[in-house]
Amino acid sequence: MKRYKQDATFKLVQFRWVFIADTIVVVGAVMAYGLIATYWLGMGRNNAISMLAIIPLMMIAVGLGTYFTLRSVRRKMSDLLIGIKEVSNGNLEVQLDSKKAEEYASIYDGFNRMTAELKKTKAEMQNFVNEFSHEFKTPITSISGFAQYLIETGVGIESPERIQYLRIIAEESLRLAVLSQNTLLLSKVEACEIITEKEIYDLSEQIKRCAILLLPKIEQKKIDFELDVDDISYVGNMELMEQVWINLLNNAIKFTPEYGEIKISAQFKSDHISIKFSDSGIGMDEETAAHIFEKYYQHDTISAVRGNGIGLSIVSRIISLCGGEICVESKPQEGSTFIITLPI
Repeated sequence: MKRYKQDATFKLVQFRWVFIADTIVVVGAVMAYGLIATYWLGMGRNNAISMLAIIPLMMIAVGLGTYFTLRSVRRKMSDLLIGIKEVSNGNLEVQLDSKKAEEYASIYDGFNRMTAELKKTKAEMQNFVNEFSHEFKTPITSISGFAQYLIETGVGIESPERIQYLRIIAEESLRLAVLSQNTLLLSKVEACEIITEKEIYDLSEQIKRCAILLLPKIEQKKIDFELDVDDISYVGNMELMEQVWINLLNNAIKFTPEYGEIKISAQFKSDHISIKFSDSGIGMDEETAAHIFEKYYQHDTISAVRGNGIGLSIVSRIISLCGGEICVESKPQEGSTFIITLPI
């Protein structure tokens, strides 16, 4: 824990009003006691008036108690206010020593959690800018380069070669479109707190349609595909849930090698719906599995089929908005199983 010294130019809130209040309370208390002693206890007028002499002593006692109390408060609040000033100046490394905060320990801990979260968010945004810039730069460079090459030397290029270059341009353009779409969708679901526009629909039929939509990719890699879903009706936002199934199936196809296996199962339980997406792909280690749903997270060991770290974040957020849960079971080279639980 780093402790920050008080800035000489930094002025704390003054507590003069507290001493004024102390004076009023002490004088009022002594006078009230004098009146009670005079009229109820029969004490003489002179004796009652002589009690006023204890006012200075009481003022000193109360003043000293107030002074030391306020000095302790000012010291603790000073650390907190200086920490807030540091954060406002952009220093997110500030951490307050909660061990010496005593009754303010919970406030100090809350401040430390806040700065840690701000630091994490800043790091995520920086990573996002770097990754996003890289993801955009690569296809744009390819599109620009091949298009310019076709313009300059198009007359002498044989038809198969021309088609290959045009296919690259088309693929990279599609990649940009998907990246933009996913980024906008992630921003949308993160800003959303409650899912609206819900309706009852056939969830099993929706999963089947998503599988048919991606069937060309499955057939291209000659993947053995199995679909085992119960007839399930579900109340939710069809558009958002469709994004969940497409992202999960796309993810399974991406990391499953040729002649691999993918299985989707959906079962209606007594109090929830259980959906599983299993594949025989490259799998992942425990560290990767622990971070797989974080925004923009990518792992170097799977760079050959690298994504943009957005798809599973979208899935996790939508499932969370639905009040459900998602987890992954995986081992390297043994495939992965994503398990989704949706409340009924």
